[in-house]
Amino acid sequence: MSAHSAVSAPDTPAHLDHLDGWRGLAIVCLLIGHFFPVPGINLGAVGVNLFFVLSGLLMGGLLFVRKTPLPLFYKRRLSRILPAHLVFIGSTLLVYAWLGRDIGWADTWAALFFVNNYFSDLEPVRAMPFGHVWSLSVEEHSYVLLSIVALLARRFGVSASWVVGLLAAGFAGMGVVYWVRADGDGAALYALWLHTEVAAFGIFAAVLLLLLFRSRTLPTLPGLAYPALFALALMAHWWSVPAPLKLVLGVGLMALLVHLLGSAPAWVLRCLSGRVLRLLGRWSFSLYLWQQPFYLAMHREQMPVAWALPLALLCGVLSFYLVENPARRFLNRRWAEPRPALGGASVKPV
Repeated sequence: MSAHSAVSAPDTPAHLDHLDGWRGLAIVCLLIGHFFPVPGINLGAVGVNLFFVLSGLLMGGLLFVRKTPLPLFYKRRLSRILPAHLVFIGSTLLVYAWLGRDIGWADTWAALFFVNNYFSDLEPVRAMPFGHVWSLSVEEHSYVLLSIVALLARRFGVSASWVVGLLAAGFAGMGVVYWVRADGDGAALYALWLHTEVAAFGIFAAVLLLLLFRSRTLPTLPGLAYPALFALALMAHWWSVPAPLKLVLGVGLMALLVHLLGSAPAWVLRCLSGRVLRLLGRWSFSLYLWQQPFYLAMHREQMPVAWALPLALLCGVLSFYLVENPARRFLNRRWAEPRPALGGASVKPV
């Protein structure tokens, strides 16, 4: 499909240039939030939410539009995430052992099994640089939930829109419940909002919008409406905005915006499709993994940012080219579904 034409039932292939640029924008926000924090707004949280809504759009397209078989869906998710994740954790453990540092095994196991968003108080101060895996945990839990919804829709004709809508509303409601429960305690609220039943709102909001509008032509807004929507989403993340509004309005606007990009004017998509943003988008998962140790070294051990950020970028890029990309290609080739040959035998695609 044309990248800037109006579409119905967007297929959202991950290689669209502007979606790679969206990933690049997300990792830029995260890196700025960690290494050059801006007073008044947590750009790290902005970056994570940008990742979440894009993940919802793409996963919704795979599960509910393309109807990707669930075994293939899980294989593709595993091939993208697991090798780089395991190498990151294993490498960190080796470095800690080599330096003679104490290893926080509780942190390690929680991150390894994608449950550390429910164990934010495992250590008085987290011993290991795995705290950021909370957002990856939310994504993994969401994949499981979405695949269950897809299974119910395919096997029993359950309305995916209704189920996803109820889940999204429930996540927003839990955000309000935890906000009231925290009663002004920022640390307590932060720990509770890492839970999937709140943090997954952006993923499910994006899936819901895809399901609601997949049979309709997306409206083409005036060009300036797209940066205006992004600016409103940023403003909704301002420190003084009540937390439930940050979630529903700020993240909801991001979900709407990434959905509307399918019909955006060409100049808007060109802004997101610049070479640097696209390249950062390709590297974004490995950068996300490897920025954390250097971010913590900067804040805990006074490593100069002039060292911390370049080292984080270097490790992330090496991880992409040496681990993430080769492992994904290898596993996807091994797991590719065989195609029937003319003579009745089956062959795997080259």
